[in-house]
Amino acid sequence: MKKRSFATVLLLAPLLVGAACAPGIQRTEIQTNWYRNTGLGDDIAGTRETLEYSVAMSESTPHNGLTADYSDGVYTMTLVNAPITRENGTAEGYILETSLSVNVKFTFQGTSTETMNDTVSTRVEFLPVGSNLQPVRSSKTAHTHVPNDAPQSMESVFAEYHYTYAVEYNDARTKAAVTYTDRLPNAAGKVPDPISRELDIESKYTFLDNEQILFALRGMNLSSSITFRTINPTMNSVQEVSLRAAAKEVTESVSFERNGEPFSADALAATELRVGYGGNVGQGVTVVFAKKTSDTDNTNRNVPLRMEYPVIRSLGTMRYTLTKAAFAEK
Repeated sequence: MKKRSFATVLLLAPLLVGAACAPGIQRTEIQTNWYRNTGLGDDIAGTRETLEYSVAMSESTPHNGLTADYSDGVYTMTLVNAPITRENGTAEGYILETSLSVNVKFTFQGTSTETMNDTVSTRVEFLPVGSNLQPVRSSKTAHTHVPNDAPQSMESVFAEYHYTYAVEYNDARTKAAVTYTDRLPNAAGKVPDPISRELDIESKYTFLDNEQILFALRGMNLSSSITFRTINPTMNSVQEVSLRAAAKEVTESVSFERNGEPFSADALAATELRVGYGGNVGQGVTVVFAKKTSDTDNTNRNVPLRMEYPVIRSLGTMRYTLTKAAFAEK
């Protein structure tokens, strides 16, 4: 069964924002905590970082006779510096690309579908911290199989989605041009025309593109009040954003390859926070970041150690666990 909707932009892809009402917010300070020296500011030459995560369900819950099994997943994030093309010339900035591949199988009333592969890839270009990580453009392409709410037969267990969602920002950071492109043919066998719209952005606030939020959180003081704005694709609007609950100081058991060498710790100092769209406090994304060791010798670069995302229909939880980290050597 094929079904498409503009609201499906966020399905299966990582979500890291929590919309809230926060009048009067201004710029949120961001440091370069993804470097060993966190005070480098706009000195970004020679940046290359690659993170790799294993992805699988950590738990599964039936819903209307349906269960899901996500397995053998790999998620990667790559950060580099590069010249970024803008309306008025070029500027040195960052390119952050991510790629998710995970197998999925649904079981309905004891009968299982074949194993399918879901993929999501993103790319976002943005400026250094001196410009508050101002986004220039982003795109997300997804090909996913999404469980339906109340299937009546095996033929109605899931819907297939294949789309690209792209955003282009003007230099003044006052406008965002959004384009949603459906890549699956409709019932008539034709691919629908792209849907475009323009959104207004207020330049006095910190504004982040959805695809850079996880990265940007690494540079924020998570123990303080955090507020910024982003586009909520399901609402087709710019919304004020804040953390859903206060961050917690925790310890995390970790084992990953760090710059080519094995690294493990039973109780690594970390910070845990939970964020999510809307006001539903029962849902949200949990992210655990390595804690900063010092301003000049930040060994683990505030890297996300673990992320947990609720699966649509409350079918379970997807866990992303860091397995490899090749940090920038600066």
